[in-house]
Amino acid sequence: RTVWTKIIRNNTAVDYLFDAEAYDFNYQYENRLPNRVKLYRGDEFATRCIYNTMNKDVITLGGERTKDEMCLHMATYYPRMNNLYGCMTLNSPDTWLAKMNSSPPFDYNQFKGWLQSLKWTPDRVAEWQEFYNTAPRMLIHGAAPNLQFNPLPKIPEYKDLKPVTCARDQTTPNQSPAT
Repeated sequence: RTVWTKIIRNNTAVDYLFDAEAYDFNYQYENRLPNRVKLYRGDEFATRCIYNTMNKDVITLGGERTKDEMCLHMATYYPRMNNLYGCMTLNSPDTWLAKMNSSPPFDYNQFKGWLQSLKWTPDRVAEWQEFYNTAPRMLIHGAAPNLQFNPLPKIPEYKDLKPVTCARDQTTPNQSPAT
């Protein structure tokens, strides 16, 4: 599993806020940043979680149990903002109803049963990856009881950070050569 959060400014990733290439839910920790990070009006966060379920032939549902998938990143900040408690995006019930070819109201138990009945093939995996990449989302932000709900036609795009390349023989300045 991998989880990271990037700071997006003017549709461009400017830095990682958090980057864990070997994240394990069973070993959660508080990651205090070594330096203050200044955020500006209009800055955005992009969080991504990557799972490996190649060893499974049934769907993994989202949820709060350790065997479920969830992509959640909590951040604390200063100074306090009275009008912001949280921010999240999710596929709206309307998006799921359209995918299921079903009509309102949304029924979670029916949805769960439908997901569990799907037969997974390489073509279906590709179809669902495309769905997740392009499905409309609902952005929910603010503080109760005044949460704001804003539809997003798709996940916002941004210019990403340049990948860091490293060579096998590359060493860091603090390492001494082997003797």
